[in-house]
Amino acid sequence: MNHFAVRHAGMEAELRLQQLSWQMRDSLNRIVEQAAGDARLLAALPALRQARDPASARDVLESLQRTFPDYAWIGMAAADGTVTTSTKALLEGANVGARPWFQAGLHGVRASDYHPAKLLDGLLPRGTDPWRFIDLSAPVFGMDGKLQGVLGMHLSWEWARRHARELLTPALRAYGAEIIVVRDDGTVLLGPPEMIEQKIETASLHAARKGQTGSLREEWPDGRTYVTGYSQTGAANDPASLRWVVLVRQVEEKAMEGARQLQERMLMWSAALALLLALAAGLLARRLSRPMAQLGRAIEAATQATAAGEEAPPIPLVDGFHEATVLSGTLHDLVRSEAENRRALLAMNESLEAAVAERTAELQALLLRDVLTGLPNRRALLETLPEAMSRAQRVGRPAALLFIDMDGFKAVNDTYGHEEGDELLCQFGARLALAVRKTDMVARLAGDEFVVVLEMLTDYAHAEDTARKLLDRVQEGFRLRKATVHVGASIGVAVHMPDDAPDLDAWLARADHAMYGAKRSGKNTVALAAVPV
Repeated sequence: MNHFAVRHAGMEAELRLQQLSWQMRDSLNRIVEQAAGDARLLAALPALRQARDPASARDVLESLQRTFPDYAWIGMAAADGTVTTSTKALLEGANVGARPWFQAGLHGVRASDYHPAKLLDGLLPRGTDPWRFIDLSAPVFGMDGKLQGVLGMHLSWEWARRHARELLTPALRAYGAEIIVVRDDGTVLLGPPEMIEQKIETASLHAARKGQTGSLREEWPDGRTYVTGYSQTGAANDPASLRWVVLVRQVEEKAMEGARQLQERMLMWSAALALLLALAAGLLARRLSRPMAQLGRAIEAATQATAAGEEAPPIPLVDGFHEATVLSGTLHDLVRSEAENRRALLAMNESLEAAVAERTAELQALLLRDVLTGLPNRRALLETLPEAMSRAQRVGRPAALLFIDMDGFKAVNDTYGHEEGDELLCQFGARLALAVRKTDMVARLAGDEFVVVLEMLTDYAHAEDTARKLLDRVQEGFRLRKATVHVGASIGVAVHMPDDAPDLDAWLARADHAMYGAKRSGKNTVALAAVPV
């Protein structure tokens, strides 16, 4: 039991940190992908392509900045590098032709890695943390197809700090869990203050650079041993993504604290049981030795009397030892008692093995369930989707993936508190599950993101109708303890036809992009993903 508990506690700690690494990786990828999509969208707008009215172009840029405040600066530079228009007119007239983002944007949509503010450092308002950016840039072509300039977007690093704070709950922070984001050259971009912009080298970092994902125990440069989950962001062949390593570490003593407490309890109970058994054995030995000694003295007295030629005294009746027949019967009872004890021990062992097997099955099921809502989690979803694609091909009926992001959740969470926010998430997930068929799947990815898998559909319209039905259901009020609230949802729909290639990542990406399209279309709506080519 001790070995099983320690081993399971270690596996659970590694899996928890690995899942946190995946969640942070997915958040980073999603933000960079959204920023790249915004750059493509802006570069295609006539207000920038014609470039005749800087004021109108500035209004467009500032509108996006108001919608997404994490864009600290958005501007457009002419082909010679001179900034022609920008948010709040910052740097207009300055030449940025030598900046990495301008040079990269001449060749297509590009992401430039984490860097400190140079030209904007003295122009932007001061905060608690220094300004750090990642840049998205894209070429802007005129209506005649000629290069007009380069669009640049400075995305503040504050969004990454915010995501890290949201992922690490107070309980995890109290137990020493830390999220660390590392640039490709080993420089720490996000993590403990003493490590920021310092270079590190660890086994987990090397493993993530090779494209691996998982968790391990390792010693860090500070001399302490940590359990570390690791993964890598971006795609190797996508210049609009960034290759960072996400490490989530926890001091090994904290990660294994539950197992050590169990060991201490087991040692205490084992010592108490040993003492009790020793006392019981002493009492039993005394009870057995007393009649045997009495019987031995009686036999010795009879033997001496016989040797002396005297009449042997009668052998007294001893409790439990009535002549040879009674003694043999006692031996028989002892053997029978031993057999009964052995059978009881075997039954106890079988019961223990069954309990361990049952608990193992329960723990395995928990790995596939979201702790808050009880719905299937990301891991269960990723195991189900390949089966859904196979069934769609086998039966010739399409399947659909509905990527759902709740609109207005943050406002409820901020206004009424996290407990009410958790209750809203539970009711939201339960309402989705009740609105679909029992054969369909409703899963929670993370935060306020849910996914619905529909199978055995008739056509695209069937999937869209179901999505709109779900949208109507979630718009009804949710009755919480403190108030009745109303929220909406942005739903992206991606249909997998029976003859489509079984590409899981592409299917998920289409649904995700469609959901963000619904967000950009004003939220609280349904958007269909493009048909795969």
